[in-house]
Amino acid sequence: MAADAVLSPTGFSAYRRNLAELTSHQKAKRGAPPYSLLVNRPLGRHIAALAHVIGLSPNQISMLSAAVSASGLVTIAWARPTAMSATAAVFLLLLGYAIDSADGQLARLTSGGTLAGEWLDHCLDMVKMASFHAVILVSAYRFGADLGTWPMITAVVFGVVAVSSFFVLILTDQLRRQAGGSGPARPSSAGFLLLAAPTDYGVQCLWLLARPWETVFFAGYLLLAVANLGYLAVGSVSRFRQLVALDTERAGGSPGATS
Repeated sequence: MAADAVLSPTGFSAYRRNLAELTSHQKAKRGAPPYSLLVNRPLGRHIAALAHVIGLSPNQISMLSAAVSASGLVTIAWARPTAMSATAAVFLLLLGYAIDSADGQLARLTSGGTLAGEWLDHCLDMVKMASFHAVILVSAYRFGADLGTWPMITAVVFGVVAVSSFFVLILTDQLRRQAGGSGPARPSSAGFLLLAAPTDYGVQCLWLLARPWETVFFAGYLLLAVANLGYLAVGSVSRFRQLVALDTERAGGSPGATS
């Protein structure tokens, strides 16, 4: 029945209208990581346009994304690292990521979004982010014993960095909105996008294609972890200063009014 709705002339016309509307009302591109900007958001638009024709809700899309991502995560933890298992896991993770990009876009086509929907999306994102590095830890323990403990330590540290980064991002955005402020425009130069690439979940997923080659994979994974740690440190200092500036502005411009 869903296929008939999409393949019918009316359904296809609705799909094209949805796609055109979403294309004209996209998030700001400045500062978005390259994979998310160039690949994931466009895929999410197509999925959202299709989901609207079928009649799915944003929350259903969020749950579908979680289920697909979970399949990829289980594959990483359970399957011995081979080219086939790595490719299957990456495909599932990137598909889940694309579907995750669709729930917010679908909300713009329907109700405009709800607090419950935003809560569900953020909670599922947090679980996915923590689980991503947890299953790499499990895989390192099961299949990478010859390398010693450093791959497992890297996975633990990377997981802490990932969860901390997500929390800092969400909390800063929430505090800005409460204060009625907006964040400064992020640079969109090619150099900045290159520096931000290691923080992109899509890039981290793609690196799993190297999982069958353990030394190469974990060496690259370590570099990604270091890059994300550096980005978290610099970003946290920058966000703290932004909030201090907002405090000063709300206190009437007196720097001594903030603690």
